[in-house]
Amino acid sequence: MSSPYKRAFRLDRRSPDDATASVDDELAFHLESMVEELVEQGWGPQEARAEALRQFGDFEFTRRFCADLQTRRGRVERRMTTVDEVRQDLGYALRTVAKAPGYAVLVVMTLAFGIAANTTIFSVMNAYFFRPLPFGQAEALVHVTQVDPVSGFDMDRFSLPIYEDWKARTSAFEDLAAYSYRGTNVTGPEGPEAVTLSDVTANLFDVLEVEPALGRTFVPEDAGPGADPVVVLDHRLWERRYLGDPGIIGRVVHLDGTAHTVVGVMPEAFVFPFGGVRLWTPVRESATAVDRARAPYLLVGRMAPGWTRDRVDADLTRIQQQLRAEYPDADGGWDGVTVLPLRQALNFVWDILAISFSVLMGAVVFVLAIACVNVASLTLARAGTRVREVAVRSALGASRRRIVRQLLTESLLLSVAGGAAGVVLAYGATAVVGPAIPEDLYRVGDITIDTTVLAFSLVVTLATPLLFGLAPALSATRRSLVDGLKEGAKSAGGRGTSRVRRALVSVQVALAVVLTTGAGLMLRSFSAVQDQELGFDEDRILYVGVRPSEADYDPDQVMAYIERAVEEVGAMPGVESASATLYLPLNHESALWRFAPPEMAGTGGDEWPAATANRPYPGYFAAMGIPLLAGRDFDRGDAVGASPVAIVNQALAQRYWPGETPVGRTLLVGEPGNPEEVTVVGVVGGVRHEALDGAADRPQMYRPALQSRFRRHFLVARTQGDPSSLVGPVRQALQRLDPNMPVTARPMTAVVRENLLQWSLGSVFLGIFGGGALLLATLGIYGLISFSVSQRQRELGVRIALGASRGEIRRSVVRDGLKLTTLGLGVGLLVALGLGQVIASLLYGVTPVDPVTLGGVILVFLSVAAVASFVPAARASRTDPIT
Repeated sequence: MSSPYKRAFRLDRRSPDDATASVDDELAFHLESMVEELVEQGWGPQEARAEALRQFGDFEFTRRFCADLQTRRGRVERRMTTVDEVRQDLGYALRTVAKAPGYAVLVVMTLAFGIAANTTIFSVMNAYFFRPLPFGQAEALVHVTQVDPVSGFDMDRFSLPIYEDWKARTSAFEDLAAYSYRGTNVTGPEGPEAVTLSDVTANLFDVLEVEPALGRTFVPEDAGPGADPVVVLDHRLWERRYLGDPGIIGRVVHLDGTAHTVVGVMPEAFVFPFGGVRLWTPVRESATAVDRARAPYLLVGRMAPGWTRDRVDADLTRIQQQLRAEYPDADGGWDGVTVLPLRQALNFVWDILAISFSVLMGAVVFVLAIACVNVASLTLARAGTRVREVAVRSALGASRRRIVRQLLTESLLLSVAGGAAGVVLAYGATAVVGPAIPEDLYRVGDITIDTTVLAFSLVVTLATPLLFGLAPALSATRRSLVDGLKEGAKSAGGRGTSRVRRALVSVQVALAVVLTTGAGLMLRSFSAVQDQELGFDEDRILYVGVRPSEADYDPDQVMAYIERAVEEVGAMPGVESASATLYLPLNHESALWRFAPPEMAGTGGDEWPAATANRPYPGYFAAMGIPLLAGRDFDRGDAVGASPVAIVNQALAQRYWPGETPVGRTLLVGEPGNPEEVTVVGVVGGVRHEALDGAADRPQMYRPALQSRFRRHFLVARTQGDPSSLVGPVRQALQRLDPNMPVTARPMTAVVRENLLQWSLGSVFLGIFGGGALLLATLGIYGLISFSVSQRQRELGVRIALGASRGEIRRSVVRDGLKLTTLGLGVGLLVALGLGQVIASLLYGVTPVDPVTLGGVILVFLSVAAVASFVPAARASRTDPIT
């Protein structure tokens, strides 16, 4: 391009399209100027345009080059402008917030409470529901159990022969593994320890697609009957008991007195089938050498490509029906298959856990909403005092968009501070909550604040400014420039702002009512569960779990050890009586016996009822505080070889012999095809064995432990004082009997507390959330009434000057507070009644429409409204008419 046609480009760089259009206009201007000069020199119009294009050069290249250059320059300028504006907004926000420290502290504390509640509950849920399972392609894994047609229990197990048959006949799985779990004693230089061990088929770790952290997992040769015993260690046991020794591979550990060689250590994140399992050993028994009806195993399979759970269920149901026809005595005891996702199946209280955490997550969402509503109300009030500031900035050229962004920057600054404080609070809360939840509830990893939880907290933190800051920002910039400059710095926002704040406070009260009602229902349930009669005296019972090893004790020696241990504990100072039993009430372990009166002999097994089973030693009922209502207790004469006898609970006796003496009657007990006739020698009171909220009138039957042979037992001691004081002495006394016997001693109250966890955690969390919501609602009512009083100061002064008494002024202000609260209270109660059905399954002894709870909530909120309104009402009554 020749020098006569130079012209500075002044282009629009707001966007690529604008830059391209500006370049086109600029180039067109230069081209037309050259054409005009050539025409003036005598060229024809067409020849002049052709010559101008020739002299101009590659027009399209120049056009693209200039457009690209201007677009890049515009992008850099916009980025620099944005960065500069953000820096200005942040600096201004810091200065503005610093001028109102009280407002800033209140907002940060309010948001911190809401964000901490959400972060804490999400961190708990994350370990149970969201954190990836420590297995390869976990979505293809399913858990398989059978259904008992009599009890309806859908987690029944398999025998090894049934497992082998299913594995051979189905094409639904790439591979199918079996597992069971039991207690074992680990002994060695580190001392004796009772742990949980899982017996697994050698292919389990391949099915789960996991690799060990050290060594190897099992190979098929490990499962042979003649193979040397081997074991794989849990990472936590390896670190705690063996101090993380990398030379552990190849060492020998003794399990129940049998030497096992350590071949591997699993990764820290690996958990299967639940957190309490510390060891894995291969199943070494042959399917052809075991009883088909002995079913201790559960199954886990990896679905073949293209298969779904529904297809797997249908295929396994088909196989089960075939096996029922082939083996009616063994496989005929089940009717139905349950195929579940692995995470759901491994957590044996999945339904309760899912409902509980869903309710808590909904509660914390309400808490955050209340916090945001409270802060929005505060921000609206503060925005009302900044009307002139906003108007002046508008008059000086600031756009509404820029002012809204500035106000949102202030909200974002406060929200980030609240989020940081909330995460710090959540760290402390999870440190308390994590250890309180039993590790046997399947979870992946510890309950901690990990990157997923932090990401969730960041999203919540960044979302809150939109929830509490956007509406006040838009409200503050909605006024006309003239009105804003006229109202001045003393303006509080006008009637529109007042209506919005009243609506916000009503919403806040409604949400708080819902939370407080839920907390009240859970507290009432917790109280009802605590007050119910357990059937035994838990406050004075110490129990001890013992399991003599197979290598050191044959069945007769086990019985002899238990008798010596009972005598040793019973003779200790502070112990009134001692005994032992096979099953401990509320210990999440139980068995059922099928039974029937003699006249039902020969009837179908489906017609035989079931009773909760237990095998105690003589003196068990006295030690537990279970009343003997008729007949006698077991004695040493009820041993192997003696006549079969039983003791039944009152519910069973009244059901089958109402108004009659059951002592001396007989019952058929066991499998309907081959039952044993037993004589009832006593009747005792009923106990809550399976769960605190279980049926109190369920049939229960006891048979003598001396007529059976089991290894694991619970010793029970009735103490004269606090059972906790005897934990150490009892442990020492039993270890003198056998230094290699692991001893676990605890007060029975600890077992009861674990069973209360469902209601205690819900009560604590909802109580905290409900209390916080009530406090925030109180602050909201107080703030709004104070705001209203300041708005009506002139009106109140005129009313006093015209003769209104100060009492009338106080009553008028308090009445406004009560009206405001009543509206939110009514809406909140309606919502609470609707949502109450969601938590109905978590309640005990109360219904969602509990009049005591609802009446208490109404009374509390009206009282809170009256108290919160009284302070500004008193200030209003002191208004000076002259002023």
